[in-house]
Amino acid sequence: MRAKPRIGDRVRITGPLDDHDPLPVGHTGTVYWVGAWASLFDKRCSVRWDGGRDLGLLSSDPFRVL
Repeated sequence: MRAKPRIGDRVRITGPLDDHDPLPVGHTGTVYWVGAWASLFDKRCSVRWDGGRDLGLLSSDPFRVL
C-alpha cells in the first residue's frame, strides 16, 4: 500500500496521468493541501509542481511519496 501524502511531502509522477494537459512522468512537486484521503470515494491532494503549476492528484493516479 502506498503512503498517504501529507502537507509538505514531496511526490513524483510515476506513470501517465489522465489529464487534458498532463505533467510528464518523473515530474516532482510539493503537497500543499490534502482532502478527505481516508474517505473511500473522495481521495485527493493538491500539489504545487516544480515549474510553478498547481495540479491535484487522485489516489488512483500513478505517483509516489518521496
